[in-house]
Amino acid sequence: MVNITNNFAGVTDLRGLLGVANTSTGGFGWIVLLVMMQAIILISLLPFGFNAAVLSSAFIALIAGLFMTYLGIVSWTHLMIFLGEILLMIIYIGWQQKEN
Repeated sequence: MVNITNNFAGVTDLRGLLGVANTSTGGFGWIVLLVMMQAIILISLLPFGFNAAVLSSAFIALIAGLFMTYLGIVSWTHLMIFLGEILLMIIYIGWQQKEN
């Protein structure tokens, strides 16, 4: 078990906070934050339809993830979750249109 309380003792600015989060969680804390953000957006957009909600929430999470990748706190490989979700949803919508 990693003791992260000592790591947060020296945090004085945002750069220090980003550094501690990367060394303590290995970047997975930021991915969990993105997934939770996507879940909240998905729930709030469900009245517009399931397909639109999934596509919109995945796109917003992908853009936020690209920004986090630019900051250096999220790996490119973790963003494939959202890209894959968008592609699968496009394929599902096409398959659904083919049946009708």
